Amino acid sequence: MTQAPNATHLEQMVLWFEINQFYTREARLLDAEDYDAWLSTMTEDIAYWMPTRETLFRKEEKELDPQHMNFYKETLTSLRVRTYRLKTGTAWSENPRTRYRHLITNVEVETGNAPSEYKVGSNFLIYRNRLERDECWMVGTRDDILRRGDDGSIKLAKRTILVDQNSLLSKNLNVYA
Repeated sequence: MTQAPNATHLEQMVLWFEINQFYTREARLLDAEDYDAWLSTMTEDIAYWMPTRETLFRKEEKELDPQHMNFYKETLTSLRVRTYRLKTGTAWSENPRTRYRHLITNVEVETGNAPSEYKVGSNFLIYRNRLERDECWMVGTRDDILRRGDDGSIKLAKRTILVDQNSLLSKNLNVYA
């Protein structure tokens, strides 16, 4: 954790705890499919991105490019549309509902580029069970920008999700990391 200027060790621990509580609540909201509450934890200018990845030799690796193929490249508006669809009853892939469990770990907090922003890295494990025997796991890392609002609340402003699997084995992608 990169120390904020003039922050005491206790202040750093309190901030780390507050951000962990934010992630714990977010995981609970996603597991409960409370998408309205989940979306309320985001800023209006959220950038939610999960690029596809290639398995390349080290010398051929390059920076990920949002213009290439993505699993998700969303805004708050597009996330609202995606989650609203699940409420309509026409999302056949979610009837009966999928069961989720989001586990977030290895949370590291650094000061951001602005006084009210934090760079946060974390790892995730998502278990998904559908119907009788349809199971899948997603494992990866997230790089977030969290922003403190005028009311003191923390909101998600940017998320980049890197899934460790090269090919997702899930039959659909109705899960958020």
